[in-house]
Amino acid sequence: MKNDMMNKWKEEYKNIKADEAFKKRLSDTMKAEKRKLSSRHKWMGAAACLCLLTASLNASPTLAYAMSQVPVMDSVVRVLTLNRYEVKEDNYQAKIETAQIQGLMNPELEAQLNAEFKENAAQIIAAFGQTIEEMQEASGDGNFHENMEYTYSVKTDNEDILALEFTLFEARGSAWEKHTFYNIDKKAGKLIAFSDLFKEGANYTTPIDAYLLGEMERMNKEEGGMFFLESQSDAQNAFRTIGSDPKFYINADGNIVICFDEYEVAAGAQGSPSFVIPQDVVKDILK
Repeated sequence: MKNDMMNKWKEEYKNIKADEAFKKRLSDTMKAEKRKLSSRHKWMGAAACLCLLTASLNASPTLAYAMSQVPVMDSVVRVLTLNRYEVKEDNYQAKIETAQIQGLMNPELEAQLNAEFKENAAQIIAAFGQTIEEMQEASGDGNFHENMEYTYSVKTDNEDILALEFTLFEARGSAWEKHTFYNIDKKAGKLIAFSDLFKEGANYTTPIDAYLLGEMERMNKEEGGMFFLESQSDAQNAFRTIGSDPKFYINADGNIVICFDEYEVAAGAQGSPSFVIPQDVVKDILK
């Protein structure tokens, strides 16, 4: 029975059609993080027992109930859980959600985003399946540990802004996270790029970089922070600039929140840091 279920599962992820560029980005990211962690940690093992749940909005009462618990954004725009893919064994498990937006004023953007959400979730399912297959071949059943989650959350919901965060999480002996943000202007019906927030030609990196560096230094000194700074021995990984397209979202107060992935600017114990940028830092250059 177990082998039959495993073969069925393998066929499911092998048949998923996914964008090759995204597959390569996901694969490269996962491999880089695994190399980083494998030098410090060993895999954990346990006995196995397979339970696979692939749910669709129309077919699963459980999923329909779960979806009913998701808050409605407002009378027009809603975010729903279209699919939830779950695998649970003693030594490996996964939970992968597919979000769906309904009610945007721009139907083309809505279709584009929903297709991207679906494609990303499908490829992560495929990557998870491939990872388990490779680890089973290398170590045998029960001699490894793998946990993968891909979930979303609503960061901001008001009359103007819908901000979503997607989190890709993987754990073995240790763990890492990768975050993706979508900021949607509800009234204009468009995605908000970081540069859209500022006056044309404004130098927005310099004041934000200065604020972030000051906060990292303060947190290291006063709060036991673990940020990489040029003054420390790990200067190679020290924060220098957000660049032109940082990860961000707009919070409920209208402030910009700059976000970093785990290990990007600090040790893993710092998690995935985020910084609310005070209005005073950018008030002269905001649109």
